[in-house]
Amino acid sequence: MKIDQIYYTPQQLASFFSIKKDTLLYYDRIGLFSPDVRNKNGYRYYTAAKLNELDSILTMRDLGLSINAIKEVVGRLDTPSFLELLSKEEESIQEKMSECRKTLSIVRKIKNNINEARLREKGRMYIEKVEELPIVKRSVKVKDGNIPGDDDWQDAYSDLMATSDCKSIISVGSVLRLDEAEKLLGAVFREVYVQVHQKSDEHIPKGEYASMYFQGSLDNLTSFYKAFFEDIHDKGLKPLGDVYEELSISPIITKDESEHVTKLMVMIS
Repeated sequence: MKIDQIYYTPQQLASFFSIKKDTLLYYDRIGLFSPDVRNKNGYRYYTAAKLNELDSILTMRDLGLSINAIKEVVGRLDTPSFLELLSKEEESIQEKMSECRKTLSIVRKIKNNINEARLREKGRMYIEKVEELPIVKRSVKVKDGNIPGDDDWQDAYSDLMATSDCKSIISVGSVLRLDEAEKLLGAVFREVYVQVHQKSDEHIPKGEYASMYFQGSLDNLTSFYKAFFEDIHDKGLKPLGDVYEELSISPIITKDESEHVTKLMVMIS
């Protein structure tokens, strides 16, 4: 008997390849792999000659190729076409791996920031060397008067998030001018920033910084700044440049305000 005279039902073919019968019906419906015979009762039959074609389809599927990519070549498959298909899939996998490595790096940085905020002693001065940190900033536009409010901060933050790659954000904070931060104890913020994973034209400058962590609601921000600057002057340090106020453990991470942690940081000489 000729091979094209041997017929299989969808169930037989499914069992042979250890796939679901519904998979064959779906492939038929989308025009990827159709039966050789369809009788008046609607029953489908496949010849043995089509086993290799189905094997090719399932091999390409298991390699991760999309249905559309398989449909483009399955009817005219040859060695060069198959190699070209594999090359394209290789490029796609490399891109996915690169994206996964980037995401893993971001996850680790966020995790390290949170653990540092949890484990460091609150209200204690830390002196640390900081490498240049890429950030993206937005100025806070004040609607009424000269003192920005929470709504002004939120507007700047929303604008920043709308134009930034949210998947690359490591932390969120505010930038304060040193004289205003010291005089008004954190009441006036001029910019909102996000620390990002990718390269940026804006940075937190490289240098030696004094930093201090405070736990609790931002309602206590005045006391945070007071303790921060008192300790800086008691230790005979000279603050320089802007003050960075980072929400290390924010409402995004926990709804419990008692667990929120704010980090204050300023360059020193």
